[in-house]
Amino acid sequence: MLVPLVLVKWVKREESGELSRKTGWVLAGLLLANELGYRVFHFMQAESTREFLELSLPIHLCPLALFAGVIALWRRSQVSYEFAYFVGLTGTLNALLTPDIVRPFPSFGFIGYFVSHGGVLLTVMYATWALKMRPTRHSLWRIFLLLNAVLVVLALVNLALGGQANYAFLCGAPAADTPFFFAPWPWYIPILEGVALGMFVLAYLPFWFSDRLASQRARDKPD
Repeated sequence: MLVPLVLVKWVKREESGELSRKTGWVLAGLLLANELGYRVFHFMQAESTREFLELSLPIHLCPLALFAGVIALWRRSQVSYEFAYFVGLTGTLNALLTPDIVRPFPSFGFIGYFVSHGGVLLTVMYATWALKMRPTRHSLWRIFLLLNAVLVVLALVNLALGGQANYAFLCGAPAADTPFFFAPWPWYIPILEGVALGMFVLAYLPFWFSDRLASQRARDKPD
């Protein structure tokens, strides 16, 4: 968590928009390199290509949020930033608190997991604090709809792989001890829809309060 704070303080001290952008590019490149290396590690560890396709493609919501964050840092894409922001501050944070990993420390499977998932939060915080990007009230619903569209695609991928894949945990709960999968399949899916929407609202609240405060100050400011 200190990495984006240090980076933001550094680029703000230099007062250079170009430095802010280039630093974001470097951060995005390092996180992308880690993610690619993490997938190569899983490919080398898999017993077959089929097993890799079923278990280790980077299409769970967390790596998709990471890719969205990388695009946000590279191209200042608002939609990519919003996807990384809402999905990253909800699903990815939960993945960090209740990790679903089997590789022991200090294997690359262990380290790569936390760098990859923590990287989502890094991209979001850097884009918000250094690049001054932010979600809007309409983006909450836009990303919620986009998330459901992504889930439909991932469900089709699971079916295409013979029902053995479980991307986005649409076919079964994760092995991690997470409190959100307390209901049996498939009933936890609509429950998670409601939980996700509620957490999206919580994630947007800091900006809502900030806008209300700024509006109040503007009204109270003497002419």
